[in-house]
Amino acid sequence: MSVGTLTVRHEAASAAVVRHRIADDLVGNGVARDSIDDVVLVASELVGNAVVHTAARREQLAVSWEVEPVTVVVRVTDSSPTLPRPSAVDANQPGGRGLAIVAAIASDWGVQCSRQGKQVWARVAVERN
Repeated sequence: MSVGTLTVRHEAASAAVVRHRIADDLVGNGVARDSIDDVVLVASELVGNAVVHTAARREQLAVSWEVEPVTVVVRVTDSSPTLPRPSAVDANQPGGRGLAIVAAIASDWGVQCSRQGKQVWARVAVERN
């Protein structure tokens, strides 16, 4: 099992930083390309949701991922107590699909709350090379 961690700024550009770092790590762990694409999409959506839906602009986000034999668990921690909620998707709006995408790709996802905020996590099945 391998664990990666990263602290990023509370800004939209951080999603790209997270995608690249996780992808590089998963390549080194022998994860298949299609699975890497799934994991980085889920990670990007979790970071994007934290940036868009939390007000802690001066704070940083903690991102971690655990590479297990057949899954990768991605976690994004922020200081907001506001829980993520899937929203009704409006075909005329550009956003609002983040958690639906996570739910469609991940085998499971959830939230762990603490006094410091929350951690949103998702478990993604992966194949190996």
